[in-house]
Amino acid sequence: MKYLLSLIVLCGTFVPGFAQQDSTKTSSLTLAAIYGNTANYYGQSTDEKLPYMLSYAGYRLKSGFYISASALKLLNYGNGISAVDLSGGFNFNLSENLEADLSYTRSFYEKNSPLLQTANENTLSGVLNYDFNVFKTGLSADYVFGNQSDVFLSFNSSKLIDLGSITEKDYISLEPSVSIIGGSSRYYETYTVERKRRQGLFDPLFPKPQPQTETTTVETTSFDIMSYGLTLPIAYNRANYSLEASYQASFLGKKFSEGSNKPRSFFNLSVYYQF
Repeated sequence: MKYLLSLIVLCGTFVPGFAQQDSTKTSSLTLAAIYGNTANYYGQSTDEKLPYMLSYAGYRLKSGFYISASALKLLNYGNGISAVDLSGGFNFNLSENLEADLSYTRSFYEKNSPLLQTANENTLSGVLNYDFNVFKTGLSADYVFGNQSDVFLSFNSSKLIDLGSITEKDYISLEPSVSIIGGSSRYYETYTVERKRRQGLFDPLFPKPQPQTETTTVETTSFDIMSYGLTLPIAYNRANYSLEASYQASFLGKKFSEGSNKPRSFFNLSVYYQF
């Protein structure tokens, strides 16, 4: 789960790169628990609210290699785990201020999942982060494939602001960021078909016989701006753990906005602990 790219960014999908993005040269184990008001896929969400709880564990070696696993549970849909991500990758420095990350993620979804990304179970990611000291910028490219295949490009820029301390052993930080995400949309076409199929299956007033499995193939798909994002995370930090509250406003591109200029809003509460 790439998402601590910003669960960050963006990530992919549901989890942070807290462990992966740690620049220290010691091995570390990071655990996280995250509550979100609705599932977020590259700044997009479904029409129905999908609040969730996410658990994450990631282990990073001194060399920069890391592995991670995360499990997502939708709080208003299904009885079991809604999605599981298994990831592996390598984080390394190209220069004093330039950092790179390469990773692969395999995702597993609950049958008839309402999540947007279920058509794409595999993600290959490459990330470049450059620290200008005043602010930090990142560029990521994702190739996702499975029942469909899509390409996403994401640009983000952030500024870390130290808001001071309560005691000598803690500090409070604010790290506002802006992002632009572009991509193809084969996954969206598949989601639309699956949503219509589920509505037919579970409509209590007009029950229908279960249809045969339907496969949709999109021959050509344009590359479009998917969303513009503004994220405001505030965190209380100590040596080994962090508590964070984050708000993200996502303004959808014309192709995905369906005529509405109203931003999608995402709110997260997170706890991270690093050994």
